[in-house]
This record gives sequence, structure tokens and C-alpha cells, in this order.
Amino acid sequence: MLSVWCRQAAPVSAHLLRLSSLAGYRQLSSMTAREIRKRYTEYFVRNGHKHLPSATIVPKNDPTLLFTNAGMVPFKQYFLNPSSAPHPMVATVQKCVRAGGKHNDLDQVGFTPRHHTFFEMLGNFSFGAYSKRDVIRMAWAFVRRELQMPEDMLRVTVLESDTETYEIWRDEIKLDPQRIVRCGPRDNFWSMGNEGPCGPCTEIFWDTRDPRYSIDDEERWLEFWNIVFMQYHRSASGQMTPLATPCVDTGMGLERVASIMQGKTNNFDTDEFQKIIGGIEQLQIKHGSQVGSSKSETAYRRVVADHLRASAFLISEGVRPDTTGRGYVLRRIIRRAFRAGRQLGIRGPVLPALYPSLVAAMGTDYPELSEQQEHISGTLQLEEEAFSKTLDRGLILLESIFARGSDNKVISGADAYVLYDTHGFPIDLTEVIARDHGWSVDIAEFEKIQMQNRQRNKASWKNGKKAHPINDEINRKLAEWQDAGVSSQFCGYDVDPEQNTMSVSSRVVAFSSLANGDGLAVIDPCPFYAQGGGQESDMGYVTVHGSNQGQSTLAVTHAVAIPGSRATALVVANAGGSEQQLAAGSAVTAGIDMGRRRGCAVHHTATHLLHAALRQVLGATVQQAGSLVRTNGLRFDFTSPAALTADQLCQIEQMVNSTALANERVVTSEMTPDAARSRGALALFGEKYSRDNVRVVGITDVSLELCGGTHVRTTRSIYPFQIISEGSIGAGTRRIEACAGIAASQWQRQQLEHARAAASKLNAPSLDMLSEKARRLSDQAQTLRSENEQWLRVAATNMQAAAEHATELGSIPARIHILPTPEDLALAASGDMRLAAEYVCHWRGAQPHTAHVAICGTAIALGLCNERFPKAQAGAMLRELLKRLPGKGGGQSTLAQGRLRSAASVDQIQQL
Repeated sequence: MLSVWCRQAAPVSAHLLRLSSLAGYRQLSSMTAREIRKRYTEYFVRNGHKHLPSATIVPKNDPTLLFTNAGMVPFKQYFLNPSSAPHPMVATVQKCVRAGGKHNDLDQVGFTPRHHTFFEMLGNFSFGAYSKRDVIRMAWAFVRRELQMPEDMLRVTVLESDTETYEIWRDEIKLDPQRIVRCGPRDNFWSMGNEGPCGPCTEIFWDTRDPRYSIDDEERWLEFWNIVFMQYHRSASGQMTPLATPCVDTGMGLERVASIMQGKTNNFDTDEFQKIIGGIEQLQIKHGSQVGSSKSETAYRRVVADHLRASAFLISEGVRPDTTGRGYVLRRIIRRAFRAGRQLGIRGPVLPALYPSLVAAMGTDYPELSEQQEHISGTLQLEEEAFSKTLDRGLILLESIFARGSDNKVISGADAYVLYDTHGFPIDLTEVIARDHGWSVDIAEFEKIQMQNRQRNKASWKNGKKAHPINDEINRKLAEWQDAGVSSQFCGYDVDPEQNTMSVSSRVVAFSSLANGDGLAVIDPCPFYAQGGGQESDMGYVTVHGSNQGQSTLAVTHAVAIPGSRATALVVANAGGSEQQLAAGSAVTAGIDMGRRRGCAVHHTATHLLHAALRQVLGATVQQAGSLVRTNGLRFDFTSPAALTADQLCQIEQMVNSTALANERVVTSEMTPDAARSRGALALFGEKYSRDNVRVVGITDVSLELCGGTHVRTTRSIYPFQIISEGSIGAGTRRIEACAGIAASQWQRQQLEHARAAASKLNAPSLDMLSEKARRLSDQAQTLRSENEQWLRVAATNMQAAAEHATELGSIPARIHILPTPEDLALAASGDMRLAAEYVCHWRGAQPHTAHVAICGTAIALGLCNERFPKAQAGAMLRELLKRLPGKGGGQSTLAQGRLRSAASVDQIQQL
């Protein structure tokens, strides 16, 4: 939105100053959001554009962004290199998310008419195909003829120095000059960053006729279409150079256009939102809550509706609730919606219960919503259930803070961090609740504590992935080669993984020496598989042939794809030190490590069979959530609300091994994405596949998947298949680790050796008796543990403290007991902690009117009676105490435990 309404080119005529009611000027035919999507794409296809499906919300090959936040994001590379674009003219309806990072609308959602976390951007793009005149004519024709917006409700802005665009609007479109507003570069000049493609823009505005504002007040005018002319390249020094191939980037917000076409002043009043909001109102009634129209209640309904859209689309693309990165943004969105549902009187599930309303509103244009309904609803359910368990306890802690009072009504950063770390409250949720009570949060202190903990735990966000350790120098070179259009042909699919050797005659098409003595090279053709699709890269060698018949062989340690290109770059060890220097044009022989390739091929095919078996055993709703294929094993992440049973794991193993022993053929073919979908091929949502042709890997009637990885020719080589482990990696997501073929045989031999060693150690006469021997020992150990616990309880009940001190922790009376040292009591490892806990549990029952702290060496425990102190939290009290007695700890409402950095002295205790 404009910071101020820009200066007029001519005085405003009198007829523009007359205000009319909405009923007086409304001449538009109301259009649903679905009709607008359809009309937009059909119009630009008729005008020579290629309609491309929305790119994923999780951007590929762009580590600078958490999410796709604008329609042009998927095309950034083509603005830099227009000749590489899939088509000279493109039209899309792009799914976007703005929540997290510097592009974050989360706090405004529900309280303003047009802020959303998830929104759709209509965009048409030219990569050197049309001029300013062409795009302005097309845009105006769409607005006036397709949407039938009256001219007297429209204005446009242009850059004040862009005379060409001004004259096109005035002389060719014949727009009244009084409707053309000239603005400065702050409003009408767009760039991709401090350096790169940039240019002036022209914007189209709608007159809302809001009677609260004069005709020249910016709040009255709604910008709905921005057309950017990328005609310059800005250098780091700020110098502007005309681009050899100017491009055009446009963006029009679907929700804004829908509000105009439906005569609404708020996006949340449009048809798709209203279907969801109607579902919310029905859910309120179902839970016995009255549906009101207050400002706060309306805002809560809008928060839930918006967050349902965002969370569902993120989950559909493989994002899972987590503690970092995109997963944490998703968790914040779900938990904010859940709390808003509670404020509306909804006591059960919120987003899962409303999911059918979302499918009814958007499922036709986005079939993934209905196809993945069980998976998405299940993930939402698990996350809401997890938060529900801590929400009430967190609210009790907040209520105790409000009741305790504060001179300036500020929640301390320490308290906010306890809510975040212990109770799962996103900091913005704490801010919302505080604001509802007229309080604020000390964000600076919270961020300081959070940073200290991150540094302590060495945790940092890395774009949701573990990046390969390629240094900045290599990344810069890859970007340069991408811009230059460097390419090569991959010939690695022609390699039979059963071969022992493989070599290809190639030529170097690009080379760069690296500071550490290695080199980065692109060869054509290239047999090396670049890391991607979950599979490790090939390794091998290149032999450089010199003009004097000499040669040198250099190791290839890694292969990486150049982003947005079909080329593969090879990291070549010690390339700078070879006798025959690598250089563009050099003739080389390239060979890959066939043992490594064979292992990856075996485990990639095994991954497909595992996926197919999981879908058979658990149902077709199972979604792949990630994978890693190595030469000696595989890792497969998938969605499941519960752990797999031993019987299910055995069944999956047997299914994979049966297919392996049947020696089925593994067949690869290329086809269009539509043909692959019609054959039922599975695709990992979020992976980037070609829009023209995709590679499909099929194994008889067992498996059919889109895949760019390497595979075996027949399934026999993956026998035996062995599942090593299965466990949880997050809410609703499980992980299986397994191995196959030679790697599985080696693993089984190792397990047999371990079993024999254990049998020998336990004096088991045979392996058959090993489990029985282990069971007896386990029973004996359990008996000893029970006896030890009984002794500790007796000791705690009868033990005399070495010293005691009465004090207050906050406003709660407390007694600190220093117990004899673990050495004096001859306690085994961790016995001090258990003794301290038993001691405070005894005394909180015997003397419930006070909190009790027991210290035994470096072990510390705090206990209190919940009935006597219902709003107090033992965990929070202990953490506060540990600021004065340095240490770490935590716990629940009635019992908390921790460990001091060093044993506390009586003098220290008496100073508390």
C-alpha cells in the first residue's frame, strides 16, 4: 500500500468527488473465487500463455525463503536467464504463505480485512516475449471485459519518470489522465534485492467508495494488480544497466479480486472463506456456544478460517509440526487456531472438525485436500491433542502471573520462555493472551534467553535440511554457472549396477579451481548421479588426457546438481595440483564407483518396495515424509498416528522379501505428468518434477512411482531385506531404518556374532536359551530395583536432614532440607536424585502448607501440594530457584527435579 497517495497529474474533476453508496454503483456480476481462477487462466491461455500448475509452497533451490511468498518466486532463475524458461509466456495461480521470517503477516490475521497466512496470487509472466504495451493492453482487457469492472472505479499508478508507461495508459488505453497517478520509486519501482533484475511498475487500484475516506486518501483505494517491468540489472554499487532481454512479472491477489467481484469490503466475507466460517459457527452451536458478532469473536473465527487453510496446504506438502524452521511455523499456526477455537467455546477438536468445510470450499480446485484428507486431519488432530495437554497448565501459569500482578503489567522474558519451552506456547500466542488481559511481554529478554539456549544446545535452523558441506565458494560458482546456462547430458541411467566397471569419454565444459586445491567441474556427457531425491551422490574418478599422451587420474568426491539446470557439477579432489590441469575443453574419461552405485541402487529399489508394503499394511493414506538412500542402508519417513506393531513390521519385511525373491523386473519409462497420474504413479509432494516429462519406475503390479534415482534391473539383488528400527520422529510421523542385499547379510552376521557373545557372557548353553536367560536376569534386576525403591522410601521417611532453612519462593513458604551426602549414604548412581524426590514427596504430604526442597549432593528436588497451591507450578519454582543456585532442572505441577553445578553449602542456603 502507498505510504501517501501520490501526486496527481491533473486536478481531480468534480464528478469524482461525489460519493455513491455501494448499491448505487455496483454493476458487476458476482463471481466466485473458483470462477475467477478459471476465467484468469483461460484468458491468458487464449492469449498465448502456457498455464503451469502452482509451484510448491516450500521453495526449491532457494535457501533464502521459508515459503513461497509471491507468485514470481518460482521464476526468479528465469528472470536472470530468460532463455532457460519453460515457455516465453506463462500464467499461474500460485499458492503462497506469509508466516515466519521477514515476510510474516501472522499477527495481523483476523484483525484486518486483507492479511492472510495463506493466499493465492494470479500471475502472468513474460521472459522476453512481450512489451509494456502488450501486458498493459492484456491486463486492461481482462479487467474491463472479463471482470467488467467499470472504468470510473479504477485508477492506475506509474513511476514518475516512466513516461513511456504513462503515455501508453493515456494515449493507447485512452484512460483519463486524472486516473493516472505518478509516484516515486518507493512506491513504483521493484527489485529482487539489492542486486539483480529490477524495474518500474504500474499498479491498478479499485475505488472502495468507503465514505470514511476522501477520494485522495490511500485507505480508500485497494491495489489489486501489480505489473513489474524488469528492464534493468542493478549492480552491488547501485549502477543500472539495461537488460538484454526485458521480462514482465505481474501479481494479482485472488482474495482481493474476489472481494471486489462479490461486493465485499473484507476478504473474509468472500465465498470460500464464508463456507469455512459457516462451519465454525455450526461447530460453536454444536458445543453449546452462542454465535455472536462482537469484534473479538469475529476476529477469532477469521483466525481459525485462515489458519485452517494455511495448515492444511502446508501439511499436504510434507511440512510437519516441529520445533524449528517451517515445522515450527506450522505448529504456531495450528496452536493459534486451537486457542482461538477455545475462545469461541469449542472444547473438542477444532481444525480436524472443520476440515470438511475446507474441502467443500477449495477441494475441487485443489484435489490434494480430499486425496490427503485422512493424513492432514490426522496430523492436525495429533498436534491439537498434544497442545491440549499443556494448554490448560500453561493458562494456569499465566493466570498466576496476572494474579501476582506487576507494576507495569509485563510478563517477564523468563516466564514467557517457560511457557514456550515447557508448555509449547509460541511466543506470539503468549503475546495474544497477554494483550487480551491488557499486558505485554518482555520480548527482548525472551529472545536473549532463547538465544542462550540455542547456543548452549548448538541448535540452528538450516532451511529445514542438513545441507551438504559445500562451502560458499562452491555455492557462488554454481550460481554463476546457473546464470550462464551451463548444461550437460546425464548418461548415468545407462549404467547396469551389476557391472563391476564403467567409464565414459567426456569433455569438460566448465571448470573452476577452488581455494583448498580441489576443483569444480562440469563434464558432458556425465555418468555421475548428483545428490537428490533422497539419494546420495555417486563418487568415482576422472582421468585427464594431455596432449603429450600423459594423463592423471583424480578422485570425484561429490556430485551436486546445479540449481534450475540439468547439469551436474563434480567436486574433484586436488584438481589444482594435477600434472594435467583440468580446463574447459579438456578430454577426460569418467568412471563411477560401481560398488557405491550398486549399494544405492539396491536401497533405492528397496525403498519403493517398502513404501508399497506400508501402504498395503497401513492403508493408502500413508504419505512419504522423506527418505535417505545410502550405499549401506536406507531411511524412510512416513505418516502414521501410531507405532507399528511387531506383527506389522514382520508382515512388511515378508512382503518386500517375497517380491525380491520373485526376481521381478524393474522398468523405467518417461511420460507426461498427466499420463503418469492416470496410471496411478505415486509422487512425493513437494519434490520438483519436470512439467514436460517425468521418469516413472515400476515393479510389476507392486509399485509405480515418479523417481529420478538409480535402481537395480531386477529385484533379486535386494534380498534379504531387513528392518533395523522403527520409531517416532515427530507428531504423526514415523521412521523406518532398514538395509537390503549384501548390506543386510552383513548386518545379520553382525547380529549373530553379538548374540553368540551375549550367550557366552550369560552362560546360555545355546542361542535358543538366550532369551530365557535374559528374562531371568531382568526379573532379578527388577526385584532388586523394587527393594532399592522401598529402602529409599523408608530412608526418606526416617532420615534426619543435616540442615534446614525456612524461606519463601515467590509468595509461597518453603523449607529447604540439606540431606547427608551420597558418599555418606553409600548411594549408587542416580540414587541421590531418587532419594531427594522421595524425601520431598514424603514431606509435601506430611506438611502440605509449605513447599519442600531437598538437596542431596548435587541432586535437588522440589515438591508441593497441588490442593494447597493450585496455581503454583513446581517446575517453574525450581527453575526460578536454580537462577540463584546455578543448575538445570524442570518438572510438573507438584514435583520437579534437577542437578546443581556443584553441591550447595549451608551458607548458600541460608542466604536464600
